[in-house]
Amino acid sequence: MDENNNYHEHHCAFERHPILKHLLYGLLALIGAFLAFYVVTDWYFKAMLNPVNQMKRMDRAIEKRDREMEKAFKKAFRGTERLQERANHVIRLEQSDDEYKVLVDLVPLNDSEKNVDVRTNGNILTVRAAGMHGIGGRKSLVEFTQSYMFGDDVDLSKLTKERKGDMYIITIPIEE
Repeated sequence: MDENNNYHEHHCAFERHPILKHLLYGLLALIGAFLAFYVVTDWYFKAMLNPVNQMKRMDRAIEKRDREMEKAFKKAFRGTERLQERANHVIRLEQSDDEYKVLVDLVPLNDSEKNVDVRTNGNILTVRAAGMHGIGGRKSLVEFTQSYMFGDDVDLSKLTKERKGDMYIITIPIEE
């Protein structure tokens, strides 16, 4: 019975002082919140500082950078391939049994043979073609250069140049 009275006296002390009861509950809630915050923060920092996780993050960053570089290279080479295709359409070489013909399309060169420069150096023929190209209000210079090296069966001093329609034709006879 003594124990019952003792319990009743202590229990009643909290009932007599409700502020003390609320302060105790507040302190317990504060300690619980602090412990929860500490545990979650500890888990986060352990995961963040774990070398295995750091290596995985680095690997993902390197893979992402590699994919971006690959895209950039593909884009750059596509542009180069398109330029080469355009150059092959503007200046091209054809060979028959008795002559070589270098055909220059004058349409992208403002339709003027004055925009075509033909030079020889030994057995090398260099054809340079340039013209202004504009889309809307923007204008840009378009320039193509092709060089051809011929064998001893060609004398470049005998080449002829003529215009036929939209084509500028450079003819080089083959000597036997």
